[in-house]
Amino acid sequence: MFEQDWIMRQIHEMAKMIAHVMLNAEVCSTVAELPQEERDLADDLINRMKSGNVQEAVDAVNRLADNNTKNNLIIGLEFYSHLSDMDENFLESNAYSLVKARTDFKAFADKFGLNQMTDLYFGSDSE
Repeated sequence: MFEQDWIMRQIHEMAKMIAHVMLNAEVCSTVAELPQEERDLADDLINRMKSGNVQEAVDAVNRLADNNTKNNLIIGLEFYSHLSDMDENFLESNAYSLVKARTDFKAFADKFGLNQMTDLYFGSDSE
């Protein structure tokens, strides 16, 4: 339980910090400023994840990161913020894990050139 809280808190806090540093805003307020089509996409990804298609939704978010626009960063931060609210039982029952969540979030952020920030917070892969 403690490990779950710690890992998910790391993801949530990192998403908040990236939004604050990169966008000078809270994640939820930046999503509200997106065009309707992109807000709908964020909602769809979150709903897919919450309905149990966690890996499918994570893969879709990671594909968005391949085109690393500001709006795609916002969508991904919103998604990972919601993912961090899921409990360990939900993730495991849907063939996903806490460690995978942290690894996937770090890979997502790294596509936006935020690897130094994530390495400082999570530790580097070589540690």
